[in-house]
Amino acid sequence: MSNFDPYYQWLGIPPKDQPPNHYRLLGIEQFEENVDVISRAADRQIAHVRTFQSGPQGRESQELLNKIAQAYGCLLDPNKKSKYDAQLRKMLEADQPACSDSFGDYSLLEQIGESSSGLVFKAQHQVLGRIVALKILSAEATQSSERLERFRRKVRILAGISHPNLLTVYDAGERNGAQFMAMEYVDGTDLRSLCKHYGELPIEHVVAYIKQAASGLGRLHAGGIHHRNVKPSNLLLDRQGVLKVIGLGTARVDSGNEHQLTLAGKAMGTYDYMAPEQAIDARNADHRSDVYSLGCTMFRLLTGRVPYPYSNPLKKVQAHSQAAVPSACDLRPDIPASLNEVVQKAMAKLPEDRFQSMRSIVAMLP
Repeated sequence: MSNFDPYYQWLGIPPKDQPPNHYRLLGIEQFEENVDVISRAADRQIAHVRTFQSGPQGRESQELLNKIAQAYGCLLDPNKKSKYDAQLRKMLEADQPACSDSFGDYSLLEQIGESSSGLVFKAQHQVLGRIVALKILSAEATQSSERLERFRRKVRILAGISHPNLLTVYDAGERNGAQFMAMEYVDGTDLRSLCKHYGELPIEHVVAYIKQAASGLGRLHAGGIHHRNVKPSNLLLDRQGVLKVIGLGTARVDSGNEHQLTLAGKAMGTYDYMAPEQAIDARNADHRSDVYSLGCTMFRLLTGRVPYPYSNPLKKVQAHSQAAVPSACDLRPDIPASLNEVVQKAMAKLPEDRFQSMRSIVAMLP
């Protein structure tokens, strides 16, 4: 075997995290139940790794393809998945505190989120009485220098910015070797969940959501921060209709050590909402890439579907780069032409042809 590491270089999984669990290997959330999501993720990873089969890393790519196929087969078989999930939950429980425990100055009330990097709890500060969302990094993530630095950077980003459409960070640190962040608790749901439940959303609601998202993203851009993963699931709506932009784990900071955290030629983000230049190399992404992703998000909210609904990730990338921008009016005739024009301009293929700021988008919305 050569020193070339296929996990780290090709799938972005650091050496210390090998072998990753099945969900991490496919690049999806742990305990994902949607078979379509699992299938599309496997197709994406397989297509990516196969591009290396004819090169000098052919042997490593074949071994990695075998591991992906094993993960795919396990997660699509209900019996195998059930047994695997039970084993994985035991491993996570060994790393994380139970919901009835205390964590430092916080009482853990209930688990409200879970990802490959750790768990999120609804918690209460024992002295202040404040309800917070407490993110506790997993032992696996803490051992990865890259993932740990991304977590710390996210803390610094949020702690340094105050805006009504961004989460407020109250506290962060380490307890017994576990990294944590206490942030504003939002009692609500994300826009992806709303789309899954209702399909297309009311036009006036979409306009209000996009205005708030653009406002929060504009504040990030003013601080030299590019989100790079704008999508409905990263837009959180509370019960009063206030929207919060979340999901800053892959954000780029102009003044930061991005060259150490983003590999050349590596795409970061979600293909359904990713700008053409970002799909080539995440380091190409700037504020106009976020404009593109917000345009794709607006299309999804208005029509109930993504702009290019291909199952093959390579076809998605090609469509974002080469296919004509779809008309939201063709799918939903009651959309005003002026609103469709905003979507079309935001999704222009070339960055210079898009809105050049989030403020410009807000100015064009009714």
